[in-house]
Amino acid sequence: MADAPENSSTAPKGGGSKLVPALMVLNLVLVAAVLAVFLLRGGGASASPKHEGGGEAAHGEKGGPDAPGPTTKLADFVVHLRDADADRYARVSFEIEVGSDLDKERLTAFMPRIRDAFIAYLSDRTLEELRGAEAIGRTKAALVERLGQLAPSVKFKALYVTDLVIQ
Repeated sequence: MADAPENSSTAPKGGGSKLVPALMVLNLVLVAAVLAVFLLRGGGASASPKHEGGGEAAHGEKGGPDAPGPTTKLADFVVHLRDADADRYARVSFEIEVGSDLDKERLTAFMPRIRDAFIAYLSDRTLEELRGAEAIGRTKAALVERLGQLAPSVKFKALYVTDLVIQ
C-alpha cells in the first residue's frame, strides 16, 4: 500500500507532456509569419528607381503600387573587374521588375543597349566597389539610372541582383 501513493505522483511514462511540441510548433509558425511579413513588405534588397511615372494603375498594374510586377531576367554578366594587382572576374545576374506586361514587351527592344551599358559599368568597377550591401545598393542605383536613360518609355519598378560571384 505504501507503493501506491509514490507511483501516483510520478509523470506517466507513455503519454508525456504535449506542451513542448505545441510550443515548438507555435514558435515555428511565428517565425514563418515574421519572415513572410518581412519579405512581402520589401525587406529584401531592391533598388526602387526614381524613373517611375505616377499612376501605375493606369499602366495596367493590378493590385496597387506595392504589388509585384512582371520581371525580365537578364542573361548572366561575366566581366573582368578593374584591378591592377590581380585578375578578378564577377558573374552577376539581374532581374528587372516593370510596371506592366506592356512595359515588359517594350523592354525587350532595349536589351542590347541595356546589356552594353551594364557590361561597361560593371567592368569599370573594382572588387571594393562591389563588396558589401552598401556597394551593391550603390551599383543598383547607378544601373537603375542608366535604365531610365536607355529605355525612357518603360516604367521600371525595381532592379534585383539575383546572383553575384566574384573570383
